[in-house]
Amino acid sequence: MLDIVLILAALGCWLAASFIPLFKLLDERFYLGLGVLGSLLAVVGALHVLITGNASGLDFVFWKLPARIEVDALSAAFLLPLNLVAGLGIIYQSEYWPTSMVTGRSVRGLFGLLAASLMLVFIARQGILFLMAWEVMAMSAFLLIGTEHGTPQVQRASWIYLMCTHTGTLLLIAAVALLAHRCGDLLWIPHPGLPDSSLDSAIMVLALLGFGIKAGFLPLHFWLPEAHAWAPSHVSAILSGVMLKAGLYGIIRLSGLVPTTPAFLGGLVLTLGAVTAVYGVINALAQSDFKRLLAYSSIENIGIIGIGLGLGWTGRAYHESWLTALGFAGAVFHIWNHSVFKGLLFFGAGSLLHATGTRKIEALGGLAKRMPQTALVIFPAVLAVAALPPFNAFLSEWFLYRGLLSSFQRGESWAACLALPALAISGGLAAVAFAKFFGFVFLGEPRTSAVEHAHDPGKAMMLPMVILALLCVGLGLGSVLLLPLLDHVVGVVAPEATGLLVLGIGPDLALLSWMLALLLVLGALGFLWLRRSRRNLTTRPPTWDCGYARPTARMQYTASSFSAGWASLVPGCKERMRRVRAVFPRPLTYRSEFQDAVGEAFVEPRVDRLAERLLRFRQLQHGHLSLYILYILLALLGVFLWMLVRARLLG
Repeated sequence: MLDIVLILAALGCWLAASFIPLFKLLDERFYLGLGVLGSLLAVVGALHVLITGNASGLDFVFWKLPARIEVDALSAAFLLPLNLVAGLGIIYQSEYWPTSMVTGRSVRGLFGLLAASLMLVFIARQGILFLMAWEVMAMSAFLLIGTEHGTPQVQRASWIYLMCTHTGTLLLIAAVALLAHRCGDLLWIPHPGLPDSSLDSAIMVLALLGFGIKAGFLPLHFWLPEAHAWAPSHVSAILSGVMLKAGLYGIIRLSGLVPTTPAFLGGLVLTLGAVTAVYGVINALAQSDFKRLLAYSSIENIGIIGIGLGLGWTGRAYHESWLTALGFAGAVFHIWNHSVFKGLLFFGAGSLLHATGTRKIEALGGLAKRMPQTALVIFPAVLAVAALPPFNAFLSEWFLYRGLLSSFQRGESWAACLALPALAISGGLAAVAFAKFFGFVFLGEPRTSAVEHAHDPGKAMMLPMVILALLCVGLGLGSVLLLPLLDHVVGVVAPEATGLLVLGIGPDLALLSWMLALLLVLGALGFLWLRRSRRNLTTRPPTWDCGYARPTARMQYTASSFSAGWASLVPGCKERMRRVRAVFPRPLTYRSEFQDAVGEAFVEPRVDRLAERLLRFRQLQHGHLSLYILYILLALLGVFLWMLVRARLLG
């Protein structure tokens, strides 16, 4: 009972923090204290549930209907990254988005409301209560994305998000209604003894579509890059690090409420995850805007998590508990890891934008000299997102490799044959994409005047980044300590697979952790040796200048040229260059344009044509009340005539 009390107290703190900005006389430290206190209470409660594995709930009546809120290991697994990123986010925004700005107070209130609604999403165990929390989360995110609503691109991004999220909500309403009909009530608790039904497949397809829009699975992802690019950076951190995972949580939660998971679901989600991961990372390579690059990287990681979920459901369909445990544990572990390193990357992107005023990679360069602390704390996240050891994402993807190889060897899923190379390709291309990001932003020489006055941010922005950078290393080295926690989460999703992780891969993971720690120590010693050797040099030789006596910054490779070979694979990338045809040609120009192959190239033109056709019905709107009354009477007459005809036809 103590755990649910802590979570409810944390929820109350976040709700109170969301109303604090309305009272202009209250000091910001009070708002900050409430948010940090709420985060700490929720983290303590979630950790206790994960360690013990015991659920804690509360029954009550909501709108004259029985309702329940509950914290089990699955809820705690999502509450933990939520309150970590949100608690660090309000510290970060105190400097990044001060109250002196026009939207400073509204951003603070909406940020607290978003955190509170996400908490309620993760603990609600009743259909109507869940949908209400889901809608509050969607609307608060919409208003946060549209913070700088005077910019046309921001308006476009926020309205596209609103259209997509409400489409998903309509599908979820249908799924909740079918589930209530299936189970006999609106409570989201297991109903043992329910017979199998064809409704199970319909419920899961609706849930996969509705929650898949929020998660960003292909082809329902097209709202995500624009929304994350134009939202304030600390908002982008919680959108990418937590809100996308709410869609994954919903899919997992609903799959545990139907008696049996449909057999096709595992292969479908496994294939969908593989395609989403490769599509996301290839599109990330083509970006010249570093926030859009991070957004497409989030799509890639959602695909990786989808591979884990599909692997888990495949194991359940074939009654392979070991495969189930590896799939679900790898998915949840990658959810934690992605929340940490992507939160750090978006905080770092905010620091870059705060210091330079631009998101264009081509306009930057040499920032490691002007922002050395920022470069140092972002570097672990760059290595983590590429799944390089000894950082955290390497271990979660190792879980998935183990599971995919096991599934492939047993011949249990054709989709594993697709997912295994997709996981390897996405990891390799992620390394290329973030070599582009870090290399062309922090290394080399400045390309424009945008970096002249760049400097490291203050303590309020630096502290959250330092904490997340340490977690990128700590979660990788201490992964063996997380196995009991992951076992408890797997036990909620698939009780038959409980306890297999500690016995199955505990010794291997412990050995791997020691090897990674040794690798980290050797790397640190090598760095110190090189630094000491450089200090002993009496004269430092100049950098090779390719034969030019006075090289300029324009002679450097550009980010576009670095990824041009890979970017040509992107369906929406168009390159325009005039060919050389003369002996002494005129100056050449090169231009590349990027369009999302689904959203901008396919969906948007068709929506525009539909809107043009629907605008013809404006002729029916003359503004006269008598005409509108006539429309209502004609509609009622039509309904009456249909009822008469229906009665005649059907007897």
